[in-house]
Amino acid sequence: MSEIIRSFLAVELPELLKFKLAEFIASLQMKTSKTKWAREANLHLTLKFLGNQPADKIDALIPALIRGNSILKPFRLTTTKLGAFPGKKRPRVFWLGTESTPSNALMILRNWIEDNLEPLGFEKETKPFRPHLTLGRSKIPENFDALWEYLEAHPFPPFSFEVEHFVLMRSILKPAGAEYRVLQKFSLQK
Repeated sequence: MSEIIRSFLAVELPELLKFKLAEFIASLQMKTSKTKWAREANLHLTLKFLGNQPADKIDALIPALIRGNSILKPFRLTTTKLGAFPGKKRPRVFWLGTESTPSNALMILRNWIEDNLEPLGFEKETKPFRPHLTLGRSKIPENFDALWEYLEAHPFPPFSFEVEHFVLMRSILKPAGAEYRVLQKFSLQK
């Protein structure tokens, strides 16, 4: 029987951006008491969550994703404003938005992944793709007024970087939180 692997496809962030986000998150932690904030090492932009899959199914998707080298081009990604899902009144997820240059580059990559994995048994995502960096999760309601006031006065400054590859990431659930490991990098053709 094949090993089960929990995984996802993602854009890795530059170390400098992860460091700056960790400093930013540290300032947000003082404004909330029940929110679980992301660890610096785990910051990324998810392209597609694959869930728990047999290892042989994960191995089979690698050649399909390698074929993107001749089609997909590098692009710039820039962080934008902070928001929350489902909204600011009862946030469950705090996120930092992103936009790509050219404007549709990230969507082209995401759609290409969806189209190439569907024949391998990975269902296409039905929800609209809203690219973001997850900064924290709140499962217990609390008053976030101080947090939103702080963010209004201290927004995260835009940070721009070149996306030259995406990764297949393994997620290992541990008592202290998930640990992520890169299984494969997929370069974008220059």
